[in-house]
Amino acid sequence: MRNRALWLLTPLLFTPLAACGDSGGLERLSRGKDGRVVDVRSGDVIALDNGLVVRLAGLQAPRSDEPGAEAARADLEKRALGKRVALYYGGARRDAFGRALAQVRLEDSRQWVQGALLDDGVVRERTFADNRALAAPMLDAEARARAAKRGLWASADYQVRLPREVTARIDGFQIVEGRVRSAFPGRDGYEVEMDGARDGFTVEITRPAAADLAGAGHPPQSLVGKLVRVRGAIGRDGLMRVDHPEAVEVLRE
Repeated sequence: MRNRALWLLTPLLFTPLAACGDSGGLERLSRGKDGRVVDVRSGDVIALDNGLVVRLAGLQAPRSDEPGAEAARADLEKRALGKRVALYYGGARRDAFGRALAQVRLEDSRQWVQGALLDDGVVRERTFADNRALAAPMLDAEARARAAKRGLWASADYQVRLPREVTARIDGFQIVEGRVRSAFPGRDGYEVEMDGARDGFTVEITRPAAADLAGAGHPPQSLVGKLVRVRGAIGRDGLMRVDHPEAVEVLRE
């Protein structure tokens, strides 16, 4: 799993950002309200003294009943509790629970919180079709942690999976790496199958995502024979639905 990404479509930002220090790329997003962190509720949710509850955009921390949840919460608490933070919006500003969806920077050190957590390996990168800003630098930070086997990447529960390892027992958010065997039009987009897949594991690239990929010179059909890494939620039917191109990486072998 040491292959490097050959390309990644990031329409909002493509400027590499350091995990620590001044993340100048944040300035290209829309500035939100500042506030002081008064509570850390999980590895990706904080509460501010201005009343906002903030979900850190672009991250997937372990849920409370999953391995690594307390380590992720403790890491975020160590970095942010009691400190003033600035919020930056690069897509949808609220999630389904009414929480702010924002990139976060510490005011004193100017540290980019998402990048630091990813670099520590306590969270994984997860963007959505309506909130995709800074996907490339977040993936870079995750890759550094994965190569160093930090945090979650030292655990078998969070390893990048091969297609043959995706069984009926595997669901939820997963990262899968394999070679594309076929890609053909389906009812809602393109159905992509990987070598070695079993139990019906299929990747569906939605029509909008397929159009974005084609616009970047990588239509779904061109993925056949290539090694790719995809990320998203796997349903109990074995389907991973990819609705934005940042969830697909084509890898250099």
